[in-house]
Amino acid sequence: MQLRFGLILGFAVGLGFALAAPEFATAGGCPDGGKLVEHEVKSGQTLSGIAVEHGVTQRSIERANPTLDPNKIRVGQTIKVCLPGEAKSSSSSSSSSSSSKKKSSGSGKSCGGSKTISVHEVGKGDTLSGIANKYDVSVDRILSRNPKLKKDPNSLRVGQELLICADTRRAKASKTCGYRTPVHEHEVLPGEHLGEIAGRYGVRRKDLIRLNSKLKNNANLLSVGQTIRVCPEIAPRETTKLEYTVQSGDTLSGIAKKYKLTSNELLGYQRGKLKDANDLKVGQKLVVYKSGSVIPGFGAYDDDSGVLKSGVQMPPGKYYVLKTPSRAYGTGDTVRMIQSAINAYRRKWKSSPKIHIGDLSRKGGGPLKPHKSHQHGKDVDIGYVLKGDKKDEIRFVSANANNLDVARTWTLIKAFLDTDEVKYIFMDHTIQKLLYDHAKSKGVSKDTLDEFFQYPRGKGRGHGIIRHSKGHVNHFHVRFRK
Repeated sequence: MQLRFGLILGFAVGLGFALAAPEFATAGGCPDGGKLVEHEVKSGQTLSGIAVEHGVTQRSIERANPTLDPNKIRVGQTIKVCLPGEAKSSSSSSSSSSSSKKKSSGSGKSCGGSKTISVHEVGKGDTLSGIANKYDVSVDRILSRNPKLKKDPNSLRVGQELLICADTRRAKASKTCGYRTPVHEHEVLPGEHLGEIAGRYGVRRKDLIRLNSKLKNNANLLSVGQTIRVCPEIAPRETTKLEYTVQSGDTLSGIAKKYKLTSNELLGYQRGKLKDANDLKVGQKLVVYKSGSVIPGFGAYDDDSGVLKSGVQMPPGKYYVLKTPSRAYGTGDTVRMIQSAINAYRRKWKSSPKIHIGDLSRKGGGPLKPHKSHQHGKDVDIGYVLKGDKKDEIRFVSANANNLDVARTWTLIKAFLDTDEVKYIFMDHTIQKLLYDHAKSKGVSKDTLDEFFQYPRGKGRGHGIIRHSKGHVNHFHVRFRK
């Protein structure tokens, strides 16, 4: 599972990184002759930030602290850190040790503005574009910091450490947001409706209404420039107002795609001045609101790592099949919500194939190969509902327009969303289109479609609760908030 780009989870207190904590040398316990030190957590620090400070990866800290919950570190807590080992005397190890020292010496240092050097350990399934998206940097910027990779960008390998210049500052998680995220204030753009704003931040319209009392009377009366408070699950980005001059051969959809917008979004930005989307004129001026960098304080983070305390094993069920019971442990809330969604689905479809449940987490949580997530009992993989001779196949089978039972799968997805505790659902973009078109044909409002789906936006644009992630054509992945 690719690392995902998002917001802070856990209990970080205060803004930014604290000054380096004093280190206390201890004996043994580190590979390659590394030095084991103890780090005392300061106000505002997160585990990923501590990793950056010491020039190591978050995963290495978790290995040195097997009982640590990465999402619940506290001020004053002592965490063990294994610093990179010194160079060996043998010629065979001198090259790699020298490289390690070079990486360590650059890690945690400023690289311009509020940015610092982070170390990213390549995991299974990582791609350069995916890593760039996680840290909100360009692929070229990653290559410029890693000369060996620049020579051969296809040489990316699992375990490889990359230096990345990125904004890693953290804003204070708000009590209003249940300490999951900071509060962000969104300024309404021309043509926006509440479902579109909710989708922009990966939340529900009801979440926005709860946070904004003025929306309770009439959520449809939005005015341009109005400020709406949100607890975003997708990192907010800076917005720049631009003017685009129509060129010969331009189409509205082509211009929209250039700026990662939908045609309807671009049309809305014109505030009624463009009556016919097909009647563009060369030299005509169009208003464009372009999304830029992540707003400072909402930098890259990793919410996939963790452990599972007091986990519950998913029990056998009448309406579902567990592929691997030993990998079916979750939080009590996760297990309850999976059962609730499947029961709601069966009330609608009394005659239907059993739902196929894949991995949650292992007992106690922690790394679960081949996943990057599935560590803290809040994730579950679910097979799509199929028709034909593959409908009862326990292994996950790739879905397509010919074998996907679109109506039943949409009911199942909607049942998960109706738990009101889904953080996101990862689903292949091609499957999103099938479900989006079906929901639209059944009268689901545009507000709701924009709230739920990334589609018809491109794969690379973070939007909606249902979003694309590579490897999800044969199952969908649900992450719960708790």
